[in-house]
Amino acid sequence: MAGYKERVTKDLDRWIAAGHVAAEKRADILGSIPDARRLDAATALAWVGGLLLGIAIIAFIGANWDGMPKIARFAVLIAVFAACAGAGAWAAHKARPIASNILLMIASVVFAAAIGLTGQIFDIAGDPKAAAYASGIAALALALAGRSTGAATVGLVFIAIGDFTDRQWFSGAESEAPWMLFAAPLGAFLALRWGSAPLAHVAALAIIYCFGWFAGRMEADAGVFLFLALLLGAAAAGARWLYTQERTFSGVFYGWFTAGALLFFAIAGYLPWFGDENSANAGLAHRLVWLLASGGVLALGRFDRHALVTAVGVLSLIGGVCATLMDLGLDLMAAAGVFLLCAIAALVAGLVLRRSKTHA
Repeated sequence: MAGYKERVTKDLDRWIAAGHVAAEKRADILGSIPDARRLDAATALAWVGGLLLGIAIIAFIGANWDGMPKIARFAVLIAVFAACAGAGAWAAHKARPIASNILLMIASVVFAAAIGLTGQIFDIAGDPKAAAYASGIAALALALAGRSTGAATVGLVFIAIGDFTDRQWFSGAESEAPWMLFAAPLGAFLALRWGSAPLAHVAALAIIYCFGWFAGRMEADAGVFLFLALLLGAAAAGARWLYTQERTFSGVFYGWFTAGALLFFAIAGYLPWFGDENSANAGLAHRLVWLLASGGVLALGRFDRHALVTAVGVLSLIGGVCATLMDLGLDLMAAAGVFLLCAIAALVAGLVLRRSKTHA
């Protein structure tokens, strides 16, 4: 979807040509609309440099670890963390949000490293999972304190590391609930609240993998996957509504939830509900719905001018075609019939969308 200012520019040109708006008002109207904020090269390099700086600090401390007394090692860790956090607070006070964001991200990385290094200092046999969770909570606390999307992203990453450490993820109803069930919605809220694309991508993927955990807990039944696909589809519809309301980076959730819904629906077709030897017709019906849904997503992505949704529709359509050909044993006549139905449905849907766009 084009930016708001770009759409107003096109509308103004059309209104001026129709005589609805005076041509001399064009510059004033466009000047009153702020430009969309974009990540320029300098800011991107600053983020990369900040992350590398945090890694460099950790590597430097680790390289000089053996030659320092224990108390000095601990003091260095505290000093480095306090310096980064304090610098982030100072940058926020001076109204430098990018610098504050980067510094708090570095502080969260340093804190995570400090947990492990402190255990080495005092010969404490720590739990890797607990260390990852502690790092994630500290990073999220820094994020909330300083409105740092970088620290929030680091927090979600460490929570995920903790979830995947010493855990049987798909072991049925006895599996322990991951902490990401609470962290992912928080990350999504912060991404929308603060308008952060990287945090939105991480949070969306975290939500999808929470859906995967639930499917595994329910013994990966086809009905469960279909239900989860419907839930993700509803979430994608909600994200699309936010996207049409110009909510910053809601389009990221729109794209990923659409991908998750199609993925879960595709998986459902290969589970016992459709996999029984006497359910060939059900399996073929699944592939047909898969193809129709993929075509619909592709058309919707083009209609909304959303690159990620369009790409998801294309990839899903390719997967559906391949699955159908495999199911039909490369029977060209049967394949031709299925694809003819899909083609007719796609043409009808295209005509409906074109007509609705014309009447809008």
